[in-house]
Amino acid sequence: MLMALVSAKQHCRSMAQQNHESSAGYGTLLALLALGFVLAYWKLFLAVGLVGLCIIGLAYAVLRQNQQQLRALVSTAERRVRNDPCQVRGQFGVIQSLTLAGDLQYPRIDVRCQTIGSRHDRLVTDAIRISLSPPAERLQLRSTGGAASWLRAGGITRLEDLSVEARAVRAAMDCLREREWTGGALAQLDELRGSVIDTLAKAEGNELLQAAIPQLQQALVAFNTERDKLQEANHSAGEMLRKLHDFLSVPDGIRPILNFDLDQVFDPQRLTALEQSFAEVVLLNDTFRELSRDALG
Repeated sequence: MLMALVSAKQHCRSMAQQNHESSAGYGTLLALLALGFVLAYWKLFLAVGLVGLCIIGLAYAVLRQNQQQLRALVSTAERRVRNDPCQVRGQFGVIQSLTLAGDLQYPRIDVRCQTIGSRHDRLVTDAIRISLSPPAERLQLRSTGGAASWLRAGGITRLEDLSVEARAVRAAMDCLREREWTGGALAQLDELRGSVIDTLAKAEGNELLQAAIPQLQQALVAFNTERDKLQEANHSAGEMLRKLHDFLSVPDGIRPILNFDLDQVFDPQRLTALEQSFAEVVLLNDTFRELSRDALG
């Protein structure tokens, strides 16, 4: 009985080995036949390969050309709508930029907006980026109206230039810039004042520094005057920003009847005057420093 089982097992192994060798033989034969077929018709295969490469290259060239044309159209649209007041996601702001994104086959247009938001009970600027598909009719991007329609379909409403909302948004953005600039100027001015105050304290009883005391006192008076001016402008910009934000928060149906004259409440040229005045004070400080070095020399 045992001998019969061993014999059967060996017979199965022999059959499996024969089947494996037979399959390997068939595989080798098929490979030789395929190789012979390729060698016999190599010109046909080469022609098909070249045609395929030409088709791929042509498709790539077309996609690249379309991308370049779309990039030029996006650049044109950006020039037409950049810094225009808008409304997006329930917030008011301005359109910052339009840039081409995505890949050759699936291009996208990234629209970046700067809006007026509230954070910890303080009005600040928020950055919003929305990725849109190019319009079906791409030449639509050539005109301001066409670009505005495409943006509106993507959830970004461009405000009419003469609308009260557009004027309020521009004024609010001016207030934000003025508040930010005056805040930085105050920090720089406080540093200059600190240096003058420290130097005056050291000048008392120091014959090397006593000659510069009148100039240092004059500089401190100029710094204090400029500091008061900047603080007032910073506060005024913040208050006006709050009022403009409250106005823009009024429901759409009521806002048109609340028309007002922004020229009476906000001067867009005030920041330019502040920058010039601050530059003169900084120049005065540099002059005092040179005089002090000459006196010590």
